Amino acid sequence: MDFEYLLTLQGIRESFPHVLGPFFMLVSDLVNSAALVAIPCIIFWCFDKQRGMVTLFSFALGAFVTTLVKVIFCIPRPWMLDPRIEPFDDAIESATGYSFPSGHTQASASVLGSLGWEYRRERRWVLPLCGALVVLVALSRNFLGVHTPQDVLGGMVVGILSVIAAEKLLDWAESAPGRDAGLALAACVITATGCLFVALKPYPELSEVLEEFIDVREMALDCYQASGFFAGAFVSWWAERRWVRFDSRCALRQGLLRLVVGIALLLVFRYGLTAPLRALDVPELYDYVKGFLSVLGAVVVAPMAFTALEAKANGDPAPLGE
Repeated sequence: MDFEYLLTLQGIRESFPHVLGPFFMLVSDLVNSAALVAIPCIIFWCFDKQRGMVTLFSFALGAFVTTLVKVIFCIPRPWMLDPRIEPFDDAIESATGYSFPSGHTQASASVLGSLGWEYRRERRWVLPLCGALVVLVALSRNFLGVHTPQDVLGGMVVGILSVIAAEKLLDWAESAPGRDAGLALAACVITATGCLFVALKPYPELSEVLEEFIDVREMALDCYQASGFFAGAFVSWWAERRWVRFDSRCALRQGLLRLVVGIALLLVFRYGLTAPLRALDVPELYDYVKGFLSVLGAVVVAPMAFTALEAKANGDPAPLGE
């Protein structure tokens, strides 16, 4: 049933090869870019710290679960299971590794779903818009022939559950002293256990056809980076609450400066500080630290820089939107 559905979409796509393929590829690429991860950072830095962290937690939780589930089930891509499926050529490059669940769908559901849910009362149009975009992303993965309906449904479920879990976890952790530290410690233990599982888990033998498209080590590295991001999100949130406590509200001019400074620091922490680790030739450590430092730079160091710069300027800006 699922392959017949993909073949139907494939026929429609091939009927309009210069329109539908590039369009759905554009939709898919936008979700797989840094622009999606920038959404929680922008909210956190310039608008609402609490909502920004909920969205960031949602993405971190969803990514960690998705990469882990992929290596647990080890389900090949649709065209590897049925030779009649011909994926869109440009989509194959980003469709590496195993298929279930869809990482693109999960990422969009985690971030856009959280964004829509957090702002559902003040701006009622945001939730249906975000929901429609998530469905469009899921549909794009089917239209491109790189995921089955089960894959995108699984990704959507993981994304929705991550939205719920992120909000509940923050509410629980903030309701009593010391819970934030316990949650940060638990995140480190959970991710360490996940990395150990990925390293020791036996993987199925791959045929010559599957070896061309599935790199088990690359899949494992995705897990390490997602684990570092997950642990970094909770540790950085705890550290910001303890020692930074910056005010996310700011004037428009300050908001623009925060974006420039924040993005620059994020890039320094993600690529600059981790550069020496590449020489060690331990990609597992490199990817974990890269994920961890990315969040640390965004959640702790960037707000510290904002506070220092704004204190030096000795301004008293009005909050954004006032």
